[in-house]
Amino acid sequence: MREAQRDPALEKDHGAHTLKVWRGAVVGVYGDDVFVELGPRMQGVISARKFTLRPRIGEQFDFTLRGREDGLWALERRETASLQSWEDMEPGVLVHARATGAVPEGLELKIGKLHAFMPKSHTGLARDQKASLLVGKTLTCEVIEVDRERQRVLVSRKLVQQRERDDERQRDVGALSVGQAIEGRVARLEPYGAFIAFGRGLEGMVHISNIAYERIEHPSAVLHVGELVRAKVLALKGGGKRIALGLKQLQPSPWAALSERLRVDRVVEGTVKRVMPFGVFIAVLPGIEGLVHNTQADLRGERDLARHYQAGERVSVRVLSVDEEGERLALSFLHIDGRPILKDEAAANSDFESLRLDVRPDLRSTLLGRALHGALVERSARAATDRLAE
Repeated sequence: MREAQRDPALEKDHGAHTLKVWRGAVVGVYGDDVFVELGPRMQGVISARKFTLRPRIGEQFDFTLRGREDGLWALERRETASLQSWEDMEPGVLVHARATGAVPEGLELKIGKLHAFMPKSHTGLARDQKASLLVGKTLTCEVIEVDRERQRVLVSRKLVQQRERDDERQRDVGALSVGQAIEGRVARLEPYGAFIAFGRGLEGMVHISNIAYERIEHPSAVLHVGELVRAKVLALKGGGKRIALGLKQLQPSPWAALSERLRVDRVVEGTVKRVMPFGVFIAVLPGIEGLVHNTQADLRGERDLARHYQAGERVSVRVLSVDEEGERLALSFLHIDGRPILKDEAAANSDFESLRLDVRPDLRSTLLGRALHGALVERSARAATDRLAE
């Protein structure tokens, strides 16, 4: 196995180093390479020379991570002694150092017989905490500078803490899978979506289109910071650095069996949501919006839809088609024969149906019933004309 060297040119490939102990099981031995399973989606490799006896598949050992190489973690046996000589000391290696004293600038430490110093900014303590809290403790540190002439080593505890947090995060991300449901709290809201904190330091984003089936202008319309929510993992991108979540995916879809509730050619009532150059979006049910393309509007040569329809206005539309899987609904402002649908026509039909059921079930089939229905539609038409005249 090619050892994980400390050549600065390889630093980028090796990634983080840590002395945290990981339990792993041997899953393969090929020549001098021993392959180890450390956890979900986390594998490492170590030289067989690091073992007293050639390891067998299934045996478990304790390891520390010494960097990444060729997509695998380069491992070290836990029993290997910490670096304590000038020959091995160089930036990037990890050491165990004992804090012997505190000064205003930081901590004095000993690495075996070697002297070391840790700047206050690298102690990993909060600004209001004193470095003296660490005196007498043995700390895992990363060497950040070696001054052989002064026989002094600069070390950092903060870098080790950060990398251990990154290792924990990577392990948690490795346990995630697309389709999994998670529980977390809303961390912050942005115009484009909501950020959800969950697990141990993980955070995912719910795009505004995946918050609710109803169209919303801002996530704050339905969410607030600190709220506990359940979400579905939609995608893991960039090695888990970006986690896409969805809230509406865990709710019953209003599009399910929609064709049974909205039959083709039925005239229904809806509310104008948006007027675009190519058509008008109409909300006909909670969470259900359909599009009336401008070819399905009686504009009589007029191309400006905004002159005929305004957001919030109640209108009547005919159902052209329902695509439940694609979540698309096509509507029309025209009857099958091309006649324009009156804006109050759906309401008039509803009034007539209520009256018919209250009086006689077969009223629609009689001359009186047809006359009454026509009168209701005509009344609605007059009301619409009066509003336009105003």
